[in-house]
Amino acid sequence: MLSRNWRRYAFAVQYHGGSSLGFTYQGPKGENCIVYQPGSDNTVIQADLRGFESVEGRIRRALNRLVGSDNYKNIQVSSRTDRGVHAWRNTFQVDIRSRRLRCPSEAAIIPEKSDRNLTSKQWNPRNLVHGLNFYLARLPSFLLEDEPYAETRNDVSRLSTSENQRFGQTFDYNSNIRILSAGFAPNIRVPNRSYDPNLPEDAENNPKDLEWDVRFTATKRTYAYQILHSFDPVGDGDNDCQHLYSTASYHFYPFLHDKVWRIHEKRSKRHHAKYSSNLNPTTTSSLDIEAMNRAGKYLIGTHDFTSFRGKGCQRASPVVTIDDLWCAAENYRGDLGGGILNAVSKKLTFCTNQNEDVSPHLDTMLRIPDALQLITIVISGNSFLYHQVRNVAACLVEVGRGKMNPEDVKSILDKRNRACAPGMAPPQGLFLVDVEHGDFRF
Repeated sequence: MLSRNWRRYAFAVQYHGGSSLGFTYQGPKGENCIVYQPGSDNTVIQADLRGFESVEGRIRRALNRLVGSDNYKNIQVSSRTDRGVHAWRNTFQVDIRSRRLRCPSEAAIIPEKSDRNLTSKQWNPRNLVHGLNFYLARLPSFLLEDEPYAETRNDVSRLSTSENQRFGQTFDYNSNIRILSAGFAPNIRVPNRSYDPNLPEDAENNPKDLEWDVRFTATKRTYAYQILHSFDPVGDGDNDCQHLYSTASYHFYPFLHDKVWRIHEKRSKRHHAKYSSNLNPTTTSSLDIEAMNRAGKYLIGTHDFTSFRGKGCQRASPVVTIDDLWCAAENYRGDLGGGILNAVSKKLTFCTNQNEDVSPHLDTMLRIPDALQLITIVISGNSFLYHQVRNVAACLVEVGRGKMNPEDVKSILDKRNRACAPGMAPPQGLFLVDVEHGDFRF
């Protein structure tokens, strides 16, 4: 149970995972530092992590400036993400001590340095959102030896009423992390999933129930995996002019290399017998979305997902439930957003017939290849095994490329052997889209 003057807050956070070391804090010797090889007396560098830190580590630094390092504790996240994985909306909790503010009516008669004219006041969730974003956008990438705020902001009890953390909107978000919303965590008790009935019930070591917990109260998690697929046309991309060569393999890579799994292949006849001997060689181009959706249906429901379980998974049981899984594809026209596309489109509208479709002219002007497709795999459920979503995505891609039949996915699932399934998809294409907590909205 939380002690007096402490309150639990729930936060929603959005971040780009390409520049972070995952969500979980790695400690002062695990991020934003130089890691030396053990036994080398700090002479042999194992990894240079200066400028790289976890999402939680950056949030901790912002909290140090906002509330003070001694005035928050117990940061827990609902869904831990790996390095390179993005979050459209992840959730976490923090216990924050109430602020001690001066009472204006007593300030005139009691000396300012006395603590007798202090009163406690809970942090407003709105101020926490604006305050954290204010500091997240201004934190330096490199953590100095001793940041000055570590000592000066430990005690916020001396803040005057005018300094009551009334942060306005932050106009320059130059950070890859943004706090979306916050709220007071429900004042309820939830069952402790780690409770052992064979041991004596103990409030500290073996409690039967716990305070509201952001991880255990999550009722639905939704992930999306993005793939930018392209292929060279027949003739391997050669043009009529022998001195020219064009391929779709490099288009948009500078803008999307850290947000999609980039797959490029030639149109060819493929036959792969590792998983099935019933495959017929076919001429392929884009991924077969219909086959991927048929394969995904075998994974919906409650199953033993040992074949899709990542090494090092600490979950006690490999049995989980997938509520929904589907794949979709669309012709990709650029991640530069509607600004450039709309501007060019309006220009073309004035130059052509008002009723004419400008899409062909737009693709020609921006030189967008016809062979680019954005494939999205969406999967949702209550919880997932370690690396399960990335392993499932890689398996579905093999089906889409014609290297597996959709029915082979069921066979792999039933074998309960990780070695029988394809490898793991890279992290940069994975997005944690949303985490729901039942009726609790924040």
